[in-house]
Amino acid sequence: MHKSFTRLLATLALLCTAGAALAANYPNAACPDSVTIKQIQDVLATCHPAVGDTVGETRTNIPGRTPPYDNPFGAGLGGIIIGFDPIATGFDTYIQNSPGGPFSGLDVFFHSVNPQAAPYNFAIGDSIVVEWMRTGEFQFASQVLAPNNNFTAPNGIVRKVSSGNPLPPFFEGTTTQLNELPTNTFAEQYEGCLVKINGGPNLTVKRTSLTGGLGQNNAFLIVDSSAPSDSVFIDGNKLTTYAPPALNTPILSVQGILNQANRGYRIMLRNGNDIVVNTPPNVSDAYPVTDNIIKVRFDRDVTAASATNPSNYSLASFGSIDNVVTSGNDAVLVTITNGLAHGDIEVLTVNGVTGQAANQTMTTPQSRTFINGILTAEEIQRADADSLAGTPCVDRSRFAGPGGQLTQGPVGTRASMAGVMGARYGALYYMMDEGDVNRGGIAAFAPPSVLNTGTRYRLTGGIQEFFGETEFSNIIEVEALGAGTIPSPTVRTVGQARADTCDAGDVLADGEDFEGRFVTLQNVKVVQRFPTPPTNGFHVAAQAFSDGDTIFVQNLSGVLSPLVPPPLGNMVTVTGVLHYEGASFRVCPRSYSDIVDHGLAGVGGGGAKLAFSVAPNPARRATFSVTLPQAADIEIGIFDVAGRQVASLVKARMPAGSFSREWAGADDAGREVGAGVYFARLKMGGIERALRTVYLGR
Repeated sequence: MHKSFTRLLATLALLCTAGAALAANYPNAACPDSVTIKQIQDVLATCHPAVGDTVGETRTNIPGRTPPYDNPFGAGLGGIIIGFDPIATGFDTYIQNSPGGPFSGLDVFFHSVNPQAAPYNFAIGDSIVVEWMRTGEFQFASQVLAPNNNFTAPNGIVRKVSSGNPLPPFFEGTTTQLNELPTNTFAEQYEGCLVKINGGPNLTVKRTSLTGGLGQNNAFLIVDSSAPSDSVFIDGNKLTTYAPPALNTPILSVQGILNQANRGYRIMLRNGNDIVVNTPPNVSDAYPVTDNIIKVRFDRDVTAASATNPSNYSLASFGSIDNVVTSGNDAVLVTITNGLAHGDIEVLTVNGVTGQAANQTMTTPQSRTFINGILTAEEIQRADADSLAGTPCVDRSRFAGPGGQLTQGPVGTRASMAGVMGARYGALYYMMDEGDVNRGGIAAFAPPSVLNTGTRYRLTGGIQEFFGETEFSNIIEVEALGAGTIPSPTVRTVGQARADTCDAGDVLADGEDFEGRFVTLQNVKVVQRFPTPPTNGFHVAAQAFSDGDTIFVQNLSGVLSPLVPPPLGNMVTVTGVLHYEGASFRVCPRSYSDIVDHGLAGVGGGGAKLAFSVAPNPARRATFSVTLPQAADIEIGIFDVAGRQVASLVKARMPAGSFSREWAGADDAGREVGAGVYFARLKMGGIERALRTVYLGR
């Protein structure tokens, strides 16, 4: 599962537990003032809301009172932003009251919406107000979250009051006061607050995630030799990526946001500058931002002179380092020439870069691996030849991590892609190559900012197979590249759209070709496939049911709200993204305008189906019979085995009903064709039928 979906289930379980008692709204008549962070965090406080209660004043009607009530920040729950969880896919904002002190910090969970991006554009130091949310607990830490607890479409209300405010003061504690034990009653009052430990020669690293036993990556324990039993858990995984220092490394100081999790209390580093150690910087990431520019990120601020020295960088491809410029204080942009193709593996190695705080220089090279170039959707979706040749064969991206056909597979090597955002379904976006490109679409899950339809973007993340659908995930960076052209829908039959094949030669028109792209199914019939109809969509079938059974039209992420399926038996034309879920392809409309209802199928509501047949066969004179469920423009042609048309039997608008045409083996000029195998093809809109017939000659 996506990391945030796991979190969503845990939070939902806690809310359901709280729901055993009737949830309350705060403020209310008994507690008329705006709820504070202290009232949420301190169980002994007057008007302490229980888990599952809603807080904030915009949804509460208190007779005789009007906003902004008594809260100095305005109506609702207020605080200063002190840090973010910016790592996809679930996003948190940590706020604290300006004076600091006990019970002054809180986690605000934003679900799949990144508060650092539009529409919020929040930053550290912003004063914000939570106007309407619900209280919750996640791994024993208090939080507020959207009242509907909907990950993809949260309905909480938050607003910004001002920017550039000074942060609350750090609580400067000891290893005893901030030790990790869940029984540490002192630490509870500083949950969600800025805390700091001043170290020195007595404060050192005693265990790391590299030595095991800490339950997550980028974690380590620090201990003061004067209180050896009081270990403090440092989390370099939640708010940033910070690799653990070596064992016995002295810690000069460490600070961050105190949080509680299943294991106990921990200090969450916001970036590498929250910890001062006598060690050089680490390379935290490297990835393409153009075909020949690589962004390299460090875990802390570095000196510009050392970071922009081209001799401190090298490529495994033996390509050249052409230029290096800074990108903020903790990253650089490296211009390269390597001669590799898109999709090749490249490795960049860094050494000799100096950290600002401790003035320590890297002496051990560090390398990061990434996929070369800015990939297209087609390059990502192009099937891995080795997987196609396997037993059983699997059509999957060569850039994805292993597995993922029946589960959520892990992401592959760091990569960047570019495409036009074509459609959004909650936290799931579909990026598309411009033009009619087979395999030119891909799902992108929970980017760290809202993507606008019709805009080209560069996304950096990783590729996975998510229960069979190729997906760009774990997105860490988004860059808008300007306006793009959304590709037009391609008209396909039900059989083509639903075909889940392993087409090693790529000769078939199947669902894999159109996954993540817009398709249109013309004049299909609404049918009931199961005794109990699904509640999140409806099934459609080709009129003659000779086109591969049925396909599901899915209300993905509730974009059709409320869902009102067309009546059974009606003919419809459906457009939407072809999405893979539940071991099948399905069409996902963007809105009701993507569903055109043509009314009841057949003549006079008789429910006739499209039919196309030939008899006798083989024959010297064959009769082709057609039944049309409605008036339509029809073409019927005779083709030889090389695909050349030899005769046209019909090219006209025909009324609903049945008719027939004979073919006696002559081309359009009246000349006899040779005996042999021929094909008759009927075209009606986006629907095609083909028959094999044998002409015996005269």
